[in-house]
Amino acid sequence: MATWTIIGGGIQAVTIAIKLRSQGLSPHQLRIIDPNRNLCQQFNQFTQRIAMPYLRSPGVHHTHPNPFHLKQFAKKCQYTNASYGPYQRPNLEMFMNHTHELIHRYHLNHSHIQSSVCNIKQLNQLWHIQLADQSWISTTHLIIAFGCNHNTYTPSLFKNQTDVSHIFDDSDKNYDHTSHVVGSGITAAHLTLRLLKTNPEKVIHLWTNKPLEVHDFDADPGWLGPKNMNKFREIHSSKERLNIIKQERHKGSMPKEIELRLKKYVEQKRLVIHTNELVEVQQHHICTHHYCLYYDQILLATGFQDTIMAQPIIKQLINNYQAPVADCGLPSINNNLEWLPNLFVSGGLADLELGPFARNIMGGREAAIRISQAFNKIENEAITKKALYSSLY
Repeated sequence: MATWTIIGGGIQAVTIAIKLRSQGLSPHQLRIIDPNRNLCQQFNQFTQRIAMPYLRSPGVHHTHPNPFHLKQFAKKCQYTNASYGPYQRPNLEMFMNHTHELIHRYHLNHSHIQSSVCNIKQLNQLWHIQLADQSWISTTHLIIAFGCNHNTYTPSLFKNQTDVSHIFDDSDKNYDHTSHVVGSGITAAHLTLRLLKTNPEKVIHLWTNKPLEVHDFDADPGWLGPKNMNKFREIHSSKERLNIIKQERHKGSMPKEIELRLKKYVEQKRLVIHTNELVEVQQHHICTHHYCLYYDQILLATGFQDTIMAQPIIKQLINNYQAPVADCGLPSINNNLEWLPNLFVSGGLADLELGPFARNIMGGREAAIRISQAFNKIENEAITKKALYSSLY
């Protein structure tokens, strides 16, 4: 039986696992449940599909507790082009190599159970988790750390159209025969740049529903520390907190250097950006009010549906164990991200506590700190009880 189990095997889950291991949790006491063959596999696949060369986040945001560990890794391995720009955005390949080295160093692969979770029950102060093969595992502490990318979002105009797919669905992608991208954010931008490089003789079309928005990060850096977060924590209304999060997240934006690269291709007449022009898709044509363009294939970079609270195990916890939900519909959790006794959450489930950065790499780092504080408190209490018992006998 494990003492700590994490549902999810992405960047946030691995960040939390490494933090707990570094605090003294042994490998045999930890389980990580994720359906992918390797930990962080989905993140790696998604970033490779759009050929992202550098992460958007700065170099101090990664999976190791020491913020300078990635920089030290780059120096040790003598990486060229290890980072980009004044914020030292890390090279993606280097970032993943660093993550995989840590996964091996902390023996996380030995803790990985390749499966999905279909049922959760609480009995005798234990959490019991049913896996896809109908087997059960038990744990004293449970962390739900899966992402918000369960269901891709397809705009209604593109549903049931031929040769249209989402960049993050499971279908095969034919980049050589794709000239059209739909989306307004950094994913669409990177995908467009990939197609421009893959098809040097083609004109690529990017269809957006708003003008390109430029922001260095997912939200203002002030949300990474006390400057903004202290005021955020003073707000008692969950609806007000959620409204602030939505306003402050720069959804559908990109850094300046990415916008400049796109504009360069526009000047070279290699790229056409259509802003708020799309009206209809029919008979293999994309139509505006003034013209129709034949398309070979369309790749959607339109993100994911907001379905995290509709996930079956989340609904089970709410319906069967009265997991508290705030007025805005998100989990009502404490400072240590505890939702139910000995059950913790991260990512989108921790929005109300962690703020605008909850869902990205820095959110995972903050979640790891909060949960490790609970871990240390539990360990210290166990040591105290053991010492008291020994003194009595």
